[in-house]
Amino acid sequence: MNMTKNSFAGLATGLLLLATTALTYADKQAEAAVHGNKGNQLAQATKYDEAIVEFTTAIGLSPKDARLYTDRGRVYRAAAKLPESLADFAKVIEMTPKSEVGYLERGQTLMVQNQFDLALADYNKAVELNPNNPICYDRRGFAFYNLRKYEDAIRDYSTSIEKKPDNALTFNRRADAYVALAQFAKAVPDLDSALKLKPDDFDTTQRLAYVKAKLASPRPVVAAPVATPTPPPPPAEMSMQMKIGIGVAALIVIAIIAVVLSRKKSRGY
Repeated sequence: MNMTKNSFAGLATGLLLLATTALTYADKQAEAAVHGNKGNQLAQATKYDEAIVEFTTAIGLSPKDARLYTDRGRVYRAAAKLPESLADFAKVIEMTPKSEVGYLERGQTLMVQNQFDLALADYNKAVELNPNNPICYDRRGFAFYNLRKYEDAIRDYSTSIEKKPDNALTFNRRADAYVALAQFAKAVPDLDSALKLKPDDFDTTQRLAYVKAKLASPRPVVAAPVATPTPPPPPAEMSMQMKIGIGVAALIVIAIIAVVLSRKKSRGY
């Protein structure tokens, strides 16, 4: 009987410990959430250093929450602390290897550093993990654009627009790719669509004005070639015999004139 009581007592104690542990864990998660929310508020106010402190505290309370590493990594990136940002996103990838989020965020940080090839590799993985996410295609399209692979960029932007046709940024980016290929007429509908989504966007308005100016510019007129007049042939050079003949003839004329004058003089004329 005593053994039975002891068994029940031990079981009760074990359940109490489990309940206490669960409550403690729940308390830590709740506290972590409070710090995480505060971190997001500070980040929106561009108080990045203070936000990082809050996220770090939250991670200490809930170290298995990948979302906290994601949020802190974004703040590190905004604060231009890129190595720390990359480390946090690497942790996200380690904790959630089947999610595209870590790859998208790490790719974004690599883009900030102009490491377009490495970013493209991360975006390829993100597309592989979630081919239905339009952000994956938009981000990869931007990597292609920066690598001057404009046709590939247009293909990805088009896929992103098919999946999410209300993103003005993607329309702008596809228009930029068309402009890079000097396909100005194709850029106009994209910029019009972007302005319908964001009517007061100054950058889009400027892009559209530039493209329309390009389309309105007259093509340079090539003048017909003007025929060059043929110069007259140079006068033929006299031969030596002709020069002698002319000289002799001149002497004969002079002699005749002299004879005539002398006869007139002798006759008294």
